[in-house]
Amino acid sequence: MEELSGDLALYAFDSPCNGQSCAPLIDAPSIADFAAMIARGGDALGVERPALYGTHTGAHIAVEWAISRPGQVRALVIDGMALLDEETRAEFLEKYAPQKVPSETGEQFHWAWNFIRDQMLFFPHYNKDYSALRANGTLDPEILHTLVVEVLHQLKVYHLPYQAVFRHDAREALARISVPTLVLGDSESALDPATAEIADIVPGARLATDCATPKTKARAIENFLKELELG
Repeated sequence: MEELSGDLALYAFDSPCNGQSCAPLIDAPSIADFAAMIARGGDALGVERPALYGTHTGAHIAVEWAISRPGQVRALVIDGMALLDEETRAEFLEKYAPQKVPSETGEQFHWAWNFIRDQMLFFPHYNKDYSALRANGTLDPEILHTLVVEVLHQLKVYHLPYQAVFRHDAREALARISVPTLVLGDSESALDPATAEIADIVPGARLATDCATPKTKARAIENFLKELELG
């Protein structure tokens, strides 16, 4: 957001169950449920016909928002999505984001630190084998601290967005997108191998490669919006 220039009005929501956002009042919310919540947040702010940007979980949410309100969304930018086979889907649902509650021994504090640290170094984070090392994984203490605090803040519901992503039929959803779409390729992301397939599935999607930094992502987004006469 800091790199985007011009007169764009920018809004950033914490995904429901993450950061400072509340959780849905249902036990097993879907990505469509999360999208509906954030879309209503946009309505409350008076945002009309937004161009949506989403990364990872946010990308799944933005896709469902664009599908549910095609006449009210001007454009979509996808920055990393999980395209899972059934075996990986089942494994992630079982292992990736376990349910947690506060413990009288404080076990959740040490768990949260390891949970975030391992995501920075491995994919999936629970596989500590050399083959799972992220090629460009880095341990940034500031980011590590910030994300651990956010997970602890939403400890009892943090897992719900992960589970919604792992249940989401992303390929089916991508095929139903009808708004102009830009797909960003980020060589440093663990989800980058799916980028080309995402661009192939979305009707008429444009693909921008080598978008591994905030600056290169911002330039690609600005060029895309200018081509659509939205910038």
